[in-house]
Amino acid sequence: MRSMMQDVRYALRSFRKAPVFTAIVVLSLALGIGANTAIFTLTDQILLRLLPVRAPRELVQLENSGPHVGSTRGDSRYTFSYPMYVDLRARAGDVLTGVMARFPADANIGVGEGVEVGRVELVSGNYFEVLGVGAAVGRTFSDEDNRNVDGHPVVVLGYRYWRERFKADPGVVGRKILVNNHPMTVIGVSEEGFQGIDGTAPVLLRVPMAMKKAVTPTWDDLQDRRGTWAHLFGRLKPGVTLERAKAKLAVDYHNLLVEESKAAFFVEKPAEVRQQFLTQKFEMEAASRGFSDVRGRVEKPLRVLSFLVALVLLIACANVAGLLLARAAARRKEIAVRLAMGAGRLQLLRQLLTESVLLALGGGVAGVIVSVWSCDFLLTFLRTGDSQLVIHTTPDARILGFTALVSILTGMVFGFVPAWQATRVELADTLKDQTASVVGGRLQLRLRKGLVVVQVALSLVLLIGAGLFVRSLANLQGTQPGFQVERLSAFTVDPSLLAYDEGRRMTFFRQLHHNVQAVRGVESAALTVIRVLANEEWDSVITVEGYARRPGEVVSPFCNAVSKGYFKTLGMPMLAGRDFDERDAATGWKVAIVNRSFAEKYFGTVNAVGRRIEPGGGLNQKLETIIIGVVADAKYESLRAQGGNQVFWPYERWGKFLGGMQVVARTTGEPELLFPAMRAEVSRLDPNLPVKDMRTLSEQLKMSLVLERMLASLAMAFSLLATLLASLGLYGVLAFVVQSRTREIGIRMALGAEQAGVAWMVVRDLLMLVCGGAVLGLVAAVALTRFAASTLFGVQPLDPASFGAAVVVLGLVAAAAGLLPALRAARIDPIGALRYE
Repeated sequence: MRSMMQDVRYALRSFRKAPVFTAIVVLSLALGIGANTAIFTLTDQILLRLLPVRAPRELVQLENSGPHVGSTRGDSRYTFSYPMYVDLRARAGDVLTGVMARFPADANIGVGEGVEVGRVELVSGNYFEVLGVGAAVGRTFSDEDNRNVDGHPVVVLGYRYWRERFKADPGVVGRKILVNNHPMTVIGVSEEGFQGIDGTAPVLLRVPMAMKKAVTPTWDDLQDRRGTWAHLFGRLKPGVTLERAKAKLAVDYHNLLVEESKAAFFVEKPAEVRQQFLTQKFEMEAASRGFSDVRGRVEKPLRVLSFLVALVLLIACANVAGLLLARAAARRKEIAVRLAMGAGRLQLLRQLLTESVLLALGGGVAGVIVSVWSCDFLLTFLRTGDSQLVIHTTPDARILGFTALVSILTGMVFGFVPAWQATRVELADTLKDQTASVVGGRLQLRLRKGLVVVQVALSLVLLIGAGLFVRSLANLQGTQPGFQVERLSAFTVDPSLLAYDEGRRMTFFRQLHHNVQAVRGVESAALTVIRVLANEEWDSVITVEGYARRPGEVVSPFCNAVSKGYFKTLGMPMLAGRDFDERDAATGWKVAIVNRSFAEKYFGTVNAVGRRIEPGGGLNQKLETIIIGVVADAKYESLRAQGGNQVFWPYERWGKFLGGMQVVARTTGEPELLFPAMRAEVSRLDPNLPVKDMRTLSEQLKMSLVLERMLASLAMAFSLLATLLASLGLYGVLAFVVQSRTREIGIRMALGAEQAGVAWMVVRDLLMLVCGGAVLGLVAAVALTRFAASTLFGVQPLDPASFGAAVVVLGLVAAAAGLLPALRAARIDPIGALRYE
């Protein structure tokens, strides 16, 4: 320990003697380590961190794959009906200690005079028991709190919400709050640190699943086996493997499907529908990290960014290793003297490695500061619109531990070779001050050149990646959505959360549509259930007149329910027929409009107007819905996804199921100027009804490309940083070459060599380094860019333009880095050079 402290003190003294060198090294490492720490901070909290529950590795998520028959909320792979949950729970006792269900939803929460829209979670009575989560105040739910439908108006507050909204008042237990205007009693607060199955999305409070109608008033299908929406999680019994539990429950699940297929619902369906339904497969996977919608969207981009920042750190390490080699050359006489006085090589090696590790730790400390700023910058991409993504940028023990580990490993990696080379000196030659020994000799030059080649190669890989992501983003931004984005704005309201019944909701929507249309400056307005390019989906099985389905084919187009004027407002041309209007009320709104893809797919060259379709796929399905129009194709979920076949229904037809709707308005001027007026119209109809997601469609398009913009921006920033570091390394090597060959250059010039010829000697070395690095980088890029193919749009991984642009940029930067050493070599004074030692 004493010798180690001596090494540390000696290293600190040496740093004080070389402040510029120390600052450059620490700054270079801070950028590389800080970038890695920032990406790890997000990756850890979104992808890696285990749930703060008892024995999280015992948790499993129940899943299923295959065709569903009925309605689904969310990704069908992860959803089950509530009756199926009850059945599986009853049969899982041999392999699971418990099975719980949950479903997140937005609700209006009234506390005192205030009302806010927040995320609540419907949970089964054994939710907290299965997770092993207790109460900070009061108690959590039990099965008794979920036994009778609509009979348990109680809630458990989330710890964070309790602390922020109720100031951590323990007297909140027993207090009444309103959930969608339904009075409910607070019975407890969940323990500190637990946010839920989805750790990135805050849950304000939890409600027993028996109270589902109060939370989701427009679709109360608690007892409906054809409505799948609940996420199911279980806990493995001690000694039971995931494979064994999956095999056992797979048999039970299939038997339950067989029983369901005997219901009257399937009697009316073709035999193939029942056969496809029975092909569903039970799945199960580890759920120690919980379930997150955010994780699925950002996992690939974060993994790509993790790879990119690792390359940046490698380049920084190579650059610092080159600097240490140069510093070691200047210290060779010092090292030779210490060896001559009896110091051991191992002792000196330890001393030099101590210096490297201390430099890396200094870079790590500065990197933590860089990472906090970088995380805040990254979250500007991820937290868009009304997103409430919970990510902590303040470093905790895990982040600091990661940074310390990376710093130490970095110090060992970039410090070992320079330290080893520095201690391999010829004492006699060095003590005689022979020039070749002082400057480090050919071996050190080869090492530094090798490091530069690696830097150039990695920089080229990053430049190519940045080019691919930038081109992909440009392609997406240039994609036409199928409607006119300019002067369009939208916002969302959901009167069902204030306990509006169907009649009152429909009256409200008609009045709101009329009032927004009448706002001065609004050219046209419309209502839509599926928000424009917001990654929402509604597909439904329908029967098409005269269309003979292929074996196993299901006609399930994208659907939307809209008001009259929707297509005019968005600027989607009507290709045939007409729009919805009041005439359709006489038929019970049994009309529909389809897009061109649907018409061509199912009717070919025959005019689709006047043909009939109907939701459902029964054997004797009555076809009562008449197609009254055909509209041009447009994007549906996002710019990246294909629009596909689409059917538009008048929203009046689905009044029973309608909760929230989006209001879309086209204005004569800047849309933002009319936001106050449109909010006022909502407030005039109901001052307690909140307005959500009010923004222009241009903003919505930008939000839909947030991950692509993040990848392109960060890849470009990292590639430029890496190229700058590589150029510094290239400059350092060329300057070293000029210094080591000063006497030779002087002799050449004394014998008549031209300045251009001397400069060409340096340029030739430059070309060899850059070409070697470029070849290595191109080979690596060909192998690595294929892994990013799924994140690209409209561009191939081996895109010639991206590869060519990266080579050109690297060439220009390399030329700039080599210019000064070449000019310095050409201007060497022969007389001074001949005296150089």
